[in-house]
Amino acid sequence: MNKKRVGVITFHNYDNYGAILQSYALQKKLRELGTYPEIMDYRCDYISNPFRLINLKKKGPFNYIYGAIGHICYIPRRRKCNRFRKHMRYSQPVTAGKMQAVAGKYDIYISGSDQVWDYKLTNFDKTYFLDFVKKGKKKCSYAASIGEHIPPESYRGEYEALLKDFDEILVREDYGADIVEELTGKRPEVVCDPTLLLTAEEWDKLLVEPKIKEKYILVYQLGINKELVDFTRRLHEKTGYRIVYIPFPLVGLLKCSCKIAIGPAEWMGLFKNAEYVVSDSFHGVVYSLLFNRKFFAMVNGHHMNRRVEQLLKLVNLSDRTIDDVSYEGLTEDIDFTYANEQLAKFRQSSLEHLKRLVEE
Repeated sequence: MNKKRVGVITFHNYDNYGAILQSYALQKKLRELGTYPEIMDYRCDYISNPFRLINLKKKGPFNYIYGAIGHICYIPRRRKCNRFRKHMRYSQPVTAGKMQAVAGKYDIYISGSDQVWDYKLTNFDKTYFLDFVKKGKKKCSYAASIGEHIPPESYRGEYEALLKDFDEILVREDYGADIVEELTGKRPEVVCDPTLLLTAEEWDKLLVEPKIKEKYILVYQLGINKELVDFTRRLHEKTGYRIVYIPFPLVGLLKCSCKIAIGPAEWMGLFKNAEYVVSDSFHGVVYSLLFNRKFFAMVNGHHMNRRVEQLLKLVNLSDRTIDDVSYEGLTEDIDFTYANEQLAKFRQSSLEHLKRLVEE
């Protein structure tokens, strides 16, 4: 019996840990479901080339400079990120407007996960809406996110037409489901990010253990926010633990060990062995939960994180935010019993949705 061929389009080629790991996780589970999955090696020109002057007007000066700095910061980790990508299977490289090589190649097309439908992040790249797929092929999404930006009225008509052309839509956040329902008249199911489809034990087989012997506080910072740096300093003063920073403090001075050139395997190892995690990243919180690490999340500032708030609400740990903790409560333990139960249930229901998506 021939296996169904599944083509996935997502953010896979950017040297961002969450993007790479969610790509791996979805492909792994699709393979376990008996399909033959490939990640379409598509590169969004708007994201891949943040230095182009045409992007300055679209992004604005702050986001243009911030994106360029982020792009430079990713360069040292590229070799190890590419090493991790050897775990995955890819199609031939394709670009916008030249998708013929993959337009009819697969039985099922899946868009997601990650913020593939965020018009600001991709400059409304319709390729992520599978607009290139030949008629008669099944078009779906898994844990696709519209991001933090609600589409403006000028885009609503196109969003509606593109989404109504899908056979099945599964989204990552409740507020994304609200928007899709408003546009299409049908409410999609909410499923977990692909990284949560794997258990800690499954991820443990891929990670690299750090060579740090003393206890440490791990900080994973994506957005520019001095408050996160100041909070880490207070936690260090309270515990006396060493600070390990990925990649380095953004807006602030702090004595720490910076990890700029690590790959996804080393990144996961640092999370698994940390005494504390401080992060403004969604995937930073995900791996803190998976490995049951004491953590503090930032959900405000430049790097807004409604998806983190939703995840914390699910596991009843909404009090683990930087704004909510007192100095006395910095070192309190976390009981992960309920959180682990909820994540297990969410994982199982999401796997059932994914199985139905590829079997029907």
